[in-house]
Amino acid sequence: MNELGGAFAVTWLVFGIVVWNDPADMTDGTSLVGLGLASVGGALAIGIAWMAFSGADILPPVTWMKMLSNTDNLSDADAWINTVITLVCQLVGAALGIFLMGQITADYVTYATAHAGGQAAWSFDLWATLGLVAAGAVLGHIHSKVDNNWAMPIAVMAMAGLVNFGSNGDMASMILNDTGDAMAVAMPWLIDGICVGVGALLAGQIDENL
Repeated sequence: MNELGGAFAVTWLVFGIVVWNDPADMTDGTSLVGLGLASVGGALAIGIAWMAFSGADILPPVTWMKMLSNTDNLSDADAWINTVITLVCQLVGAALGIFLMGQITADYVTYATAHAGGQAAWSFDLWATLGLVAAGAVLGHIHSKVDNNWAMPIAVMAMAGLVNFGSNGDMASMILNDTGDAMAVAMPWLIDGICVGVGALLAGQIDENL
């Protein structure tokens, strides 16, 4: 339940919802109703969420980082099952947050408008993949070496433009809107997180052998 509650709170308060500045004039742009992850407020909120929902990962890339950075987990069926359960709970929590925001927020940008014609199909990008692996290496090293509750939230804030920490929200939004974008959204949800996890694994192996 901590995982579900944490994902709900962070989706609602941090990732938020995009609204039209002027619903009568869509050329007037949009605004985010939420703290935004790449902000001090977002980092504080993530840090508090990790404290309040003790033991919860909340963000899919963090789940993959913890899973893959421990070599014992790679051959542990229970660890893989727990990872799947964690990712599903994050998805449900994000869906509940999105549903709530849709009910209480006026003039928000709908999925159909934001992704008219559907989202572009996922395609492999070498440099983006290497960037995610590098980000995972840094996150993994910080997580394993820095004994401070605020280290990870600050690292997440710093990497918000590189890693899609809110991919569970993207998945939840796609499912709630019953679109045909399943592969376009599911692939980065899984593969980006796995790349971060691989980076954390490599960082740990390098650190052990230096």
